[in-house]
Amino acid sequence: MTSRHPIMAGRRRFLLLVCSFFLAVVVVTGGAIFLGPTLRTPQQVAADAAPPSPSLVTATVERRSLAEPVVLRGRLTAGRSRAITLPVAAVGANSVVTRLFVKPGDSVAEGRALLESSGKPMFAMKLPFPLYRDITTDARGPDVTAVQRMLRRVGYPVAVSGALDGQTRRHLSRFYHDRGYRIEDMDWQTGSGDANDSSPSAVWLPQSAALLIDKSGRRISKVGVRVGKVLDDPKLLLFELDQQAPTISAAIALDQRDLVNTGQEVQVTDDLTGETRTAEVASVGSQPQEGADGQVGFQVRCRFTEAPLEGASGSLRLEIRVATAEEVLAVPVSAVYSRPDGSTFVTVVDGSSRTNDIDMTAGRSAGGWVELREPTGPGLTEGVQVMVGELHSDR
Repeated sequence: MTSRHPIMAGRRRFLLLVCSFFLAVVVVTGGAIFLGPTLRTPQQVAADAAPPSPSLVTATVERRSLAEPVVLRGRLTAGRSRAITLPVAAVGANSVVTRLFVKPGDSVAEGRALLESSGKPMFAMKLPFPLYRDITTDARGPDVTAVQRMLRRVGYPVAVSGALDGQTRRHLSRFYHDRGYRIEDMDWQTGSGDANDSSPSAVWLPQSAALLIDKSGRRISKVGVRVGKVLDDPKLLLFELDQQAPTISAAIALDQRDLVNTGQEVQVTDDLTGETRTAEVASVGSQPQEGADGQVGFQVRCRFTEAPLEGASGSLRLEIRVATAEEVLAVPVSAVYSRPDGSTFVTVVDGSSRTNDIDMTAGRSAGGWVELREPTGPGLTEGVQVMVGELHSDR
């Protein structure tokens, strides 16, 4: 028994050494696995400390119409009401209102009978001037032309000849008939009332029958007469039509005169309330005048194209959109860079994010965009991407 003890002890020492070796291998391997990722060379540490490469922010080269608003100060001018007064030929002690066909709030259309004076109708007519005589058979002149155009506007296809021919007489007869009257029954008709009547004294439209209006569709705001009223006052107000829409007036400087033309869109802002409306340029003056801000310039008048500003404050901001005549090649302002020598360039970015600086000449600028004067450098065309900045991300 004693002879085997040293052998057993040796085996135990051998097994202990083997186990210790494997344990050391496991410990070293585990340490490498867990500690390896945290171990860095100085070069790796420096690389990790460097900022990441920035991302390029780009914009597209476009063809567009550059527009920069002309900003003016303006004021609101209230629209004027329109008075319908008594024709001179209708004034007299025997001229009495026998019927009224309209009341406040009614719309006045051209050709409508508004009242009767001693049984004779008086019609709303949009004429360039009051009638200065009775229109008789074969009469010729600008008054006949005006009456013929009035007949055409209200639906009677008469030729505008300037002469009261048979066709015009027939349409005048129909004009009266369609409104419940017969010319032959009028006491001013000295002829037969037949359109073929060639008597030179036959009256077809008396001077007193025309009540002048400026346009159809305006509403009556006031009636100045009543049935039984004697029309003996030449200043008598028959009717008052509603006010026209307010307009905006401003003055534009001499160097801006050629930029503003009739029909251009205008954004109107009330400085006090912040309300905005859309208008358009109605007229541009040809002679300099003093504007709403006290400065001398050309008078600009604008009319609203939607519901006008009511009760606006005295201060209005007008922005008139002014555009180039045609589209130009343009980039955002932020895409244009300059060198120390004053030259300018843009940086074109291709699909692989490679960059190429291309010289350019700037033209007009408006709305945050700059025109690229043509011809441009190679590769600088519509649709390419240009750099407008760099985006740096935080770690």
